[in-house]
Amino acid sequence: MPLLFYVACVVLYVLGAVDAAGLALAWAYVACRALHSLIHLTYNNVLHRLAAFAASNVVLLVIWIRLVLAVLK
Repeated sequence: MPLLFYVACVVLYVLGAVDAAGLALAWAYVACRALHSLIHLTYNNVLHRLAAFAASNVVLLVIWIRLVLAVLK
């Protein structure tokens, strides 16, 4: 998943389609992944870890939807 995040960020930057909402989504993805890692390294509750992982995937999906819309413009 991080590779998809990196690709989306680079393509959005090259297209000049970076805005405040895109930056907020990117930081939300990073925060969700950090939270996922923190849960994994501390008390490792699988349901909490799954929630953080699922949230990061939803954020990544929104980033990719915005990327597709930017390409279609």
